[in-house]
Amino acid sequence: MLNRVAFCLNNVTRMMENNKFRKSERLSRKSIIERLYAEGRSVAAFPLRAVYLPLEPEEGEPAASILIAVSKKRFRHAVDRNLVKRRLREAYRLNKHSFVEALQQNGRRMAVSILYLDKQHHSYNHLQSRLKKLLQTIISKEIEQ
Repeated sequence: MLNRVAFCLNNVTRMMENNKFRKSERLSRKSIIERLYAEGRSVAAFPLRAVYLPLEPEEGEPAASILIAVSKKRFRHAVDRNLVKRRLREAYRLNKHSFVEALQQNGRRMAVSILYLDKQHHSYNHLQSRLKKLLQTIISKEIEQ
């Protein structure tokens, strides 16, 4: 019985490690962000839009670098912008595995910017379903060509 509990705890710990959204996965390099918006391709699943740019694979770099943006024009209060960003980060963190695995299997690396387009708040479940659709669309357009 004790071995079974230890095994379950080990699996939970490993799953939690894989679900982290590390700083290295966040897109913060200004040069890449500028290239992303200048040369990137766009996909929409309202209320979200993703701008993505395939990059050269580099050793030690994550397969996907993500930037999440909510316009100050749409939500004037920082509390509202932060709520939307927090929901999107959580949705990505829990659903990134299929996206990252598809990129790794094909030896690809990608920079992705996720933009929130609506002026109203949406539930976490709605944002999660739309984010899943966005990531699947990017995979189908870039990898399964």
